[in-house]
Amino acid sequence: MDPLLRYLIIANVVSLVAVAVDYLLCRAFPALDHTKANSLVLCVFPIAGGAVGMLIGLFALGGIGRGHRMNKGNIAWWFVAIVCLIVWGLVAAVHFGLVTLDAGANRMLAGWDTSRLKALGIYLTAVNIVAFIVFAWDKHVASSGNDPRRRAPEARLLGISLIGGAVGGMAAMYALGHKTRKWYFVWGLPLFLVLDAVLVLYAHMSGIL
Repeated sequence: MDPLLRYLIIANVVSLVAVAVDYLLCRAFPALDHTKANSLVLCVFPIAGGAVGMLIGLFALGGIGRGHRMNKGNIAWWFVAIVCLIVWGLVAAVHFGLVTLDAGANRMLAGWDTSRLKALGIYLTAVNIVAFIVFAWDKHVASSGNDPRRRAPEARLLGISLIGGAVGGMAAMYALGHKTRKWYFVWGLPLFLVLDAVLVLYAHMSGIL
């Protein structure tokens, strides 16, 4: 068996077990669920390659005893796992020969398909405008009654930032002072921006863009 494949299988099994153990511990000791140390420890597993295991664990266990699977208590884990899944997916695609990258300096700086680049620019402009509006709307609702039925879920705010709207999200965050106390927004949106830039460069070096 390929060493990377073996490692990823082990990492994901360990990650799934860790999520299950953490769930049981937090059920027995509820205070543990609200500690930063617990959050940081679990984040190690997807970073180490166990993103799939964590996502399976969150999906299977996150809804037990809670209103829905993705909530404020575990939203950071969901998005850490999603980001790590993307990164490890890019690595695996190259390792297993599914994608061939031309990493030469000439390839990185030249050979861009201008029509596709223009379409990407239009998409990014649109999604960042939408991100700014959604963040601004959520801030408006939070400041005028804070009706939970009208609030934008954090998953929506993070999701639209992940798919290219990080700049608009950060602009709204700091211009309006919204979500600036949530570490997974403060650190997550810049991380999404870097990830999106890497994805664009990755697509270009593989001949897609």
